[in-house]
Amino acid sequence: MHACKILTPLSKIRCQNYFLLGMKMELSARTLAITKSLFSERDLKIVENLLLERCTNNVPGCDGWSQDNLERVWISVLKLSVGNVDKLINAIELANTDYRDLFMSAGFGYDLQAHRLWQP
Repeated sequence: MHACKILTPLSKIRCQNYFLLGMKMELSARTLAITKSLFSERDLKIVENLLLERCTNNVPGCDGWSQDNLERVWISVLKLSVGNVDKLINAIELANTDYRDLFMSAGFGYDLQAHRLWQP
């Protein structure tokens, strides 16, 4: 299932335009590894789609961020999810409200490299 199908109408338009422009973002290898360690095989595609469609450069304040910068956001929402899709959605909503609050909640607010050291 294409991730655009689970978004609101306005987000679908943004998502479709994003893919039409050929600017598809990919999750980092570390993000994928953490995702696989936290979530069941059944939920992996849903989780990956949520991260790619609702948690990339469309997060307010993250315009133009590289994959390396976005990894901090992705790992933060994954940490807060504790392997639960509903908690992941809540964390993504927090990121879309204020990514700085997300970093603080995940314990990554004071150190730009802390997310790189975290192990699930």
